[in-house]
Amino acid sequence: MSNEKAAKKPAAKKGFTKRLIGLILGIIALAVCAFMPATADLSHEAIMSLGILLLAIIFWICDTLPAGVTGLLGAILLCVLGVVPKFADAWSGFTSATVWFIFGVFVMTAIMIKTSLGRRLVTALVSKAGTKAKSVVLAYMIATAIVSMFMTDTGAVSVGMALALPFLKAINAKENKPNLGRCLAMGIAFAAIIGGFITPFGHSLNILCAGLLTSTYGLSIGFFEWFVPGLIIAVVMIPVLWIILCKVFPPESLTEEEAALIAKKDDEPMSALDIKSLIYMIVLVVGFIAGNWVPILTNVNVIIVMLAVAFVPGIDILNWKEFESAEGWGVILMVGGVMCMANACASTGVAAYLVNLFLSSGILGMNTLVALIIIMAVAYVIHTFVPAAPALCALFVPPVMGFCVAAGVSPAIFAMLMASVTAGSFLMPFSPPMMVSYSEGYYATTELTRAGWLCSVIYVLVEVLVIYFIGGFMLPLAA
Repeated sequence: MSNEKAAKKPAAKKGFTKRLIGLILGIIALAVCAFMPATADLSHEAIMSLGILLLAIIFWICDTLPAGVTGLLGAILLCVLGVVPKFADAWSGFTSATVWFIFGVFVMTAIMIKTSLGRRLVTALVSKAGTKAKSVVLAYMIATAIVSMFMTDTGAVSVGMALALPFLKAINAKENKPNLGRCLAMGIAFAAIIGGFITPFGHSLNILCAGLLTSTYGLSIGFFEWFVPGLIIAVVMIPVLWIILCKVFPPESLTEEEAALIAKKDDEPMSALDIKSLIYMIVLVVGFIAGNWVPILTNVNVIIVMLAVAFVPGIDILNWKEFESAEGWGVILMVGGVMCMANACASTGVAAYLVNLFLSSGILGMNTLVALIIIMAVAYVIHTFVPAAPALCALFVPPVMGFCVAAGVSPAIFAMLMASVTAGSFLMPFSPPMMVSYSEGYYATTELTRAGWLCSVIYVLVEVLVIYFIGGFMLPLAA
């Protein structure tokens, strides 16, 4: 037996044990709720909806089932156990605008993968970086953040790393320039996380949290309302992250020969598909922006129309097989399941109960801004070590949005905050974008933590301050 196979056995055993523990704990949580008597505040249906949510959270944390399957299971249990009166009520989350919006994200991701647009953007910016290693790192970070605005952050990291790796291998960075390798690999992942928050469709969690806001308060966040604070955060954080990385791991200088390896632009002319796709993306973004003044151009309406346009004969930007192959069908099932369980918690009174319980804890006596900083710091730390974003959103979003309403600020502020904090962590390589970068072996976990702790502190503070103050002027208030 090879050493590689021998090393995989303990990891596989550990994974199985974790999944089994999750299965047992999830069933126990549901069983406990099933036998709990109803109270004056909570009906039996309410307690059961909470039990199903707890089971899903445990399954997500322990990876007991694929995330999408767990979401689907939650909807099935709502129906089978009679928590909601009608079949349509149990599956209401899958008919929400949130799920349809994700289809649009699939299209954009598939287009960026199929065409040369992402590659051209990265190479164009990097080619202008010159011979300074720090400038090269910054160029890769900016390019990755821009790409991440229009596709999943994991996909953006993949694009950035795919273009950086030939350069890093050509100069033998692991041996000759390890700090440059660390800065580039970490920087690309950091930038993808930041870039994914700039637009409402840059990350599935943006869509999930916005969907929870709509289902709870009937409010929606327009493209412009999301884009402005998202862009401000990116403009502040990208340079900050770059400075910290270069201070902690000063990148080694490049020779003229080494710099020449990345100075080449993509001189190959754009294909007809590239041109059509570029026009398509521009029209999509213009549609989102126009929605701020044209009521019919909601984000969902724009995304559904443009989704259909991508397949129109003569346009043919995508075919169905390419759309089917887009990674993320599990995301639809996961988000749909979360929305189903959130709707059930709202209709049975669990959400109101949790809100009242949270608000009675004394947090209302605190300054709203201070309270939000503390809440976001706690959520960030939890997500760092337990990267189960849907579980965190299901736990935090409804009650804290209730706190925002009670404090007289827009609940949309916390929806945006939660989307940003669950996108990823700079402390541990547990989130998908960090895993892609970490897997290439250019930095260790301890090295990530060395640079990431200060990045994390600044990030939480910046996101809360920007969204609280900018969002306070732009985001809608609950009725």
